[in-house]
Amino acid sequence: MKSLSKPAIDLLLRVMEARSASVQGSTLHQVAPRATEMLLEARLLVASGRVPVVAGMDDFEDEPVEAIWSPELKSYGYHDSVGRWVQVDEREIAAYRVDYGLAFARMLVAFERAGPPRPSQLIDGIVWDVGTIRLAGTKAAVPVWFARRLGDPAVWAKVEGLIERRPPEKVRVILTSARGDRIPATSQRRNHFISVADVAKSPGTLAISPQALGARVFPGQVQHRYPIDHSEDCGFVWLRGETLTFGGDKQRQLLQLLFAAYWARSPIRRIATVLEEAGYSGQVNTLKKAFGRRDDWRRFIKYDDGNCWIEP
Repeated sequence: MKSLSKPAIDLLLRVMEARSASVQGSTLHQVAPRATEMLLEARLLVASGRVPVVAGMDDFEDEPVEAIWSPELKSYGYHDSVGRWVQVDEREIAAYRVDYGLAFARMLVAFERAGPPRPSQLIDGIVWDVGTIRLAGTKAAVPVWFARRLGDPAVWAKVEGLIERRPPEKVRVILTSARGDRIPATSQRRNHFISVADVAKSPGTLAISPQALGARVFPGQVQHRYPIDHSEDCGFVWLRGETLTFGGDKQRQLLQLLFAAYWARSPIRRIATVLEEAGYSGQVNTLKKAFGRRDDWRRFIKYDDGNCWIEP
């Protein structure tokens, strides 16, 4: 299985969140050309017809025009205002869609999964039944769905209606391409909505970490070290039995760096160094800026004289 890059994974999740089921190739290449090529090579993006609309350059104005096929010239293009034929590269109007079956297989590659060869759609183009997986500490298999565009109120209303009509026996995992902070709260507590980005084994892979996923479904069952412990991705920190949840790649990377130093018994790190290694920009030059409005991190992270360390 060829590895991808974090930009490629980020682009794939953005495509999954797009309003349309297919996206124009020229748009993808403009946004992230290398990431697009990686997804095409991995066959996570596959050809899906054409979107025959281009920005026509006519009298120095960008106008959306339809590209048509010319049997005589054997090419796509359009006629400008004076009747000249403007040829359009076929790759510019090619459309691509996500191969969700392959994407789900790569997400759940680390799990024992059962279900049909191809996922079944529960809401057309929005929600899929992916089968069941085994999670540590559970006797029965856990059903898994995948949903996209949960930040759209109209979509969320449909999903809420679906889970109300089809409640799980015990728990259900609903993976999503939506960011964790864009997932609305639900009263259906047996359904666990979890962003794929928040439980990936690493930033450059779709593969979900069994430990990270289990920690989100059963957060009270996994603290092994006292007084402090954390999930594999540091999305959860357990402090004296209390669960603290952290989202965002950079926050989790920052915590991973500090915990690595803590467990190595060389806990003190320079603040500027760990912020840079975690991927923060130069404008984020304090821990307070890195963690934003929350301040619960102060309960186990100390800092002084440009240094910081874990001290539960």
